[in-house]
Amino acid sequence: MATPDEQLRQELAPIGDWRRTTLARAAVLCPLVAVDGQDHLLLVVRNAELRTHAGQVAFPGGMQDGDESPLATALRECHEEIGVPATAVTPLGELPPRESSSHVLVHCVVARVAPVPLLPDAKEVARVLRVPLRSLLDDANWHERSWDPGDGRPPRLLPHFAIGEHLLWGLTGRFVRDLLVVLRGAAG
Repeated sequence: MATPDEQLRQELAPIGDWRRTTLARAAVLCPLVAVDGQDHLLLVVRNAELRTHAGQVAFPGGMQDGDESPLATALRECHEEIGVPATAVTPLGELPPRESSSHVLVHCVVARVAPVPLLPDAKEVARVLRVPLRSLLDDANWHERSWDPGDGRPPRLLPHFAIGEHLLWGLTGRFVRDLLVVLRGAAG
């Protein structure tokens, strides 16, 4: 029987190069970690003083630097934001890229992260969250809420998931929902 990581490698798209676009490009790392024998997602709460997406729940990630690949971008950003070295990361595949509300094409690399001490950069990260996959897989914990982008586009429904006083939603919420579809498919 295949392990969950082997199943994800089979179900996820291989990590590739940037999708062609006229938009700016960014990548995030969707880190899976084992906590007490159970899989969790690592998420960050962005510093409230940041210029964009302040205080939001997100995956570690950011803008492409030079000619680096999506994987290199995701690994660099994860190291910068929470101190995870690339040697502790085993890439499993990627989710389909999505356009953010700030008109950036974002690639999402799914990876297993070995247990290492986390060293959040206080300039970027207010807090690191570990959310059990079991909880994320329970549809009763998700709610659809209307979101108005405020730029003339019509409001749309987006998935929301409460994590204590924090709210997982927006692009990260959509990536998590994409991952959950893959996980359910891998489970048969």
